[in-house]
Amino acid sequence: MKKTMIQTLIGMMALCLMSACSSNDEDGVDPINSNGAHTYDITLEGGGKFSGEVPKEVMGTYNPVMFVEFNEEANGELLTGILVDAGKFQFGAGLLLGDNKRPSIVGTGPGLVFGEWGTEDKYRPVGPVSMTLKNYKEHNISMYGEEATAASYTLTFQGDFKLGDDGEEVTVTGEVVIAAP
Repeated sequence: MKKTMIQTLIGMMALCLMSACSSNDEDGVDPINSNGAHTYDITLEGGGKFSGEVPKEVMGTYNPVMFVEFNEEANGELLTGILVDAGKFQFGAGLLLGDNKRPSIVGTGPGLVFGEWGTEDKYRPVGPVSMTLKNYKEHNISMYGEEATAASYTLTFQGDFKLGDDGEEVTVTGEVVIAAP
């Protein structure tokens, strides 16, 4: 009897964890959910490359990495967050979403920042960056009792970037896929 009660409690806890995040998907089909991971593939002119994936779920709970919220100072929605592939790679975004969810870099915010995990110097834009946001979808999620809006999408970008203050400018082409819950 005691063992059955413990198994029931464990089952209920697992069910709660799996349903901890909810999304606003009407048809149940996520446009970005093919391999269950957030992915990145960034190529630097001259041979450098960052490529890999980060699980979209940790212990059965969605791992949101990008959030959408209205920012009064920018007078619009901001897409912000960080994707971390521990021990390998970091990618940060702080993008203003304009008409038709067209991303742009505003002011002195983070814009697009990426590089080796654990190092202070990261690649940052040194001029205009061409960006395209595809399969963009917002998801209402609940984590730790708080409501938030996460985003799934495919971001492609190209432009000139520089590593830290002293690095050489290099043309970068990249694609980051943020998986849906």
